Amino acid sequence: MPYKPPSSLAGKPFVVLGAGTLGRRIALMWLTQGETVHLVDLNEKALADASHYISENLQDVISAHVPNGRPGALKIFQDRSEAIKNAWIVVEVVPEILPLKISLLGELDAVLPDDCILASNSSSYTGSEMFERVKNKERLVNTHYYMPPQMIPIEIMPNPYTDPVIVELLLKESARHGLRTYHVRKESVGLIFNRIWAAIKREALYVVAQGVAGPTEVDGIMKDVLGMNQGVFEMLDGVGLDVALDIETHYANVRPGQIPPEPAALLKSMVDEGTLGIKSGKGFYNHPPHVPIVAKDHIVFLDAIKGEIRSLSVDGREGKTLISGLTSLPDGVQIDERSGKGHIYWTNMGSLGAKDGFLNRANMDGSEVTCIVPPGATHTPKQLVLDTQSEYLYWCDREGGKIQRCKLDGSQLETLYISASTPEQHKDQRTWCVGIALDTKHGLMYWTQKGGSKGWKGQIFRANINPPAGSDPADRPDVEIVFEGLPEPIDLDYHDGYLYWTDRGDPPFGNSLNRADVSAESFSAGKPRGPSKDLIIAERFHETIGLAIDPMGKNIYVADLLGSLWVTDLDGGHKTAILRDAGNFTGITFHPAKSG
Repeated sequence: MPYKPPSSLAGKPFVVLGAGTLGRRIALMWLTQGETVHLVDLNEKALADASHYISENLQDVISAHVPNGRPGALKIFQDRSEAIKNAWIVVEVVPEILPLKISLLGELDAVLPDDCILASNSSSYTGSEMFERVKNKERLVNTHYYMPPQMIPIEIMPNPYTDPVIVELLLKESARHGLRTYHVRKESVGLIFNRIWAAIKREALYVVAQGVAGPTEVDGIMKDVLGMNQGVFEMLDGVGLDVALDIETHYANVRPGQIPPEPAALLKSMVDEGTLGIKSGKGFYNHPPHVPIVAKDHIVFLDAIKGEIRSLSVDGREGKTLISGLTSLPDGVQIDERSGKGHIYWTNMGSLGAKDGFLNRANMDGSEVTCIVPPGATHTPKQLVLDTQSEYLYWCDREGGKIQRCKLDGSQLETLYISASTPEQHKDQRTWCVGIALDTKHGLMYWTQKGGSKGWKGQIFRANINPPAGSDPADRPDVEIVFEGLPEPIDLDYHDGYLYWTDRGDPPFGNSLNRADVSAESFSAGKPRGPSKDLIIAERFHETIGLAIDPMGKNIYVADLLGSLWVTDLDGGHKTAILRDAGNFTGITFHPAKSG
C-alpha cells in the first residue's frame, strides 16, 4: 500500500516510544516549533524525569538551535494505544535487540494510521533486517539520533521500499526543528558515522594482525593525532573481544566478500583462547586479577534514574552495586569508613515539585537503611558534605532555599542560611542552593546558587560555617558573593586553598570543571568575579554534576548526568574517561583503599 502523507501535520502528534536518556532528548527537539509530542513509557518515574528534563531545557534549546521557535506541548502516556492515535510519525527508541525491534515494528504497523510514518532509531540494523513483520514497508525508515541537544545530527535512512516522500518530509521537518540532517541514500549497516568508525576499528585490527604495529603503538598515535581519550584497543578490551567479534561478524555477513578476514580471525583466535579483555584479565593488554574494591582506591557514586549507589575502582576494572531500589532521586553521597562508624549517607531529592526530600544512611553492606532526616524537614536536598571532625552532615536544599546541617544520626537539625523566604523567591532559581564545600581550616563554607538551566545567572557564595551569634539565617551579615554570572554552577569541592566546581551550563564556560585560588586574604575584596576561561581547567563533559578530589593521588573525579565518570589531574590535565554512557550519574565521593 503506497504511503499517503497527511494533507497537514497540524494537530498531529510526534510520538516517541521510550522516555530514557535518548528518548526524552528526541522529544525535546521536536517540541521546538509549538507542536505536540507524545512521550510513551511504561515506567512512570521515567516519564516524570523526562518531563522535568524537557521543561528545564526547552527554552534554552530553542534559543540556541531554533530561531523563531516556540515551545510545544508535551503529553506523557503509559498506554501506547492512546498515544499513537492520529500520529504523523512514531519513533521507537528501544534497546538494540533485533527480535524486540522486529516484534515491536510489526505490532505498530498493524495498528498505526495509514498516513503515519514508522521510524526506528536503530544504528545497528537496517530496515530490511527489521521489517520481517511489517506489511507496509514503504512507511518504515531509520532515523538515527545521537545525543541532542549537544549532538544534533540525525541520519535518515530509507529501506528499499521506503516512499521518497517520507525522506523529503523528514529532511525538511528535522531541519526546521534544529537538527542537522544527513541523508543516508541507501541502506548501510551502521549508517554513516558508525560504519566509518567500524572501519577505523577494523583497520586498527588489520594493522596489528599483519604485524605492522602493536596495540600500544596504534593507540598511542590515535591519541596523539586525533586527541582521543582512549585508544581503539583499550576500548575493544573494555567492550569485550567476544562482543567485538560478533559485531565484526555481522558486518561481514551483510557485506560478503567486501571485508578482509584478518581482523575477525585475530579476534576469533583470542576469543577461542579465552582472551576477552578486561573481563577475563587479558586482552590486547594485560589486566591484573581483580582484588576487592576496598583494597583499591575507589569512587562511590549515584545513579539517579536507576536508583543505585555504586562503587568502582579508579582503574575502572571492578565495580559493584552497594544499594539499589532507591526511588527518590538520590543526589549527594558521602561515606564514613571510620572504625565503628561505617555508614553510607545520601540525600534524596524526592518527588518532583513535592518538596519531600530526605536523608538516609545505611551500613556499608547496604543493610539497615534508615531515614535520619524525614520528608518535610528538608525539601530538595542536593550535594552532601561530611565533616568527621565535628561529626556533622551539611547539605544544600534547592527548592527549600536553605543550607542545613545535622549530626550523623539526624539530630540537632538546623538551618544555617536562607536564600528564599517568600513563594516568589522560592520560584526564582537564582535562590536555589545546590553545591556545598567546607574549608574547615578557616571556618568557611562555599555554596552555589545555580540560577535557571544554562541561564548565566549562577553565583557562588561563602560565609562562616558557624553563623554569627544572634544572626538571622535569612539576613546573615557575613555572606559574600565570590562569583556571579556563571552559566549553571552545580557541585563544589575545596582543597588546599583552591575551590573547584562543576558547571552544567552551555559552552564556552559551561559543561566544565573550574578552579579558583581562594586562599588570598584579599580575595573577597572588590566586585565578584564573572565567568572566565582562566577558571576552566577541563571541559567537554556531558551535563557535568558531581566531583570529588583525591588529595594524595592529586586527582579529580567528575560524574556527568549522561552516565560517564572522568578523572583529571588537579590542574585539569590528562582528562580520561573511566566509565562511559553507563547511566545517569549525580553525586560522587572518593575513598582510598583500606590499609592493612
